[in-house]
Amino acid sequence: MKMKMLKEDLEFLTTLAQEFFKQEDIVYKLNQFLDNQIKGWEIWLQVEFALFLFKHPNVSEIEREKRYELDKRMSKDKDICSIDFLIRQKYKQSSIPLEIKQHENASNCIRYMLKDIEKYEKVRDSSTTTGRSLWCLGLHPTVEDDYLEKLINENKFREINPDFVTSQVIEGTKFSFTLL
Repeated sequence: MKMKMLKEDLEFLTTLAQEFFKQEDIVYKLNQFLDNQIKGWEIWLQVEFALFLFKHPNVSEIEREKRYELDKRMSKDKDICSIDFLIRQKYKQSSIPLEIKQHENASNCIRYMLKDIEKYEKVRDSSTTTGRSLWCLGLHPTVEDDYLEKLINENKFREINPDFVTSQVIEGTKFSFTLL
């Protein structure tokens, strides 16, 4: 059951990301960021993605910056964390937690994505409203597939099942998105 849900969530989130990154205005802005060497536009990306989700026909509800209590036995330094998005797919009972990362370096982007997954695992069970796994959507410069695979597989945080990872080039840009 869990594997089926993971597969369905990956397919749903991949479709959302593909549709989002096909928008002409998004492609244009991504290229402008690169051409003008603008950094630190992760919040812009989150806001644009939120606006996209609000009007998407297959999304029934989204929450932004959902706060959760951390299990004090697992997290000594912080009490609370925020998840960027909770996305409820139409006709589904629970929401999919999603973190978004952007970095001008693919290695750093993947590392921050994996750290977010680790952070989510410290959320107290009693404070979660969803039984779904956290997904991370990262936007980074396009790199070779084998290099990306190496970054994911050789991370120090956890083992990642390659069946639940996708990375795709954003057409018309030098960027890719990775979902894990």
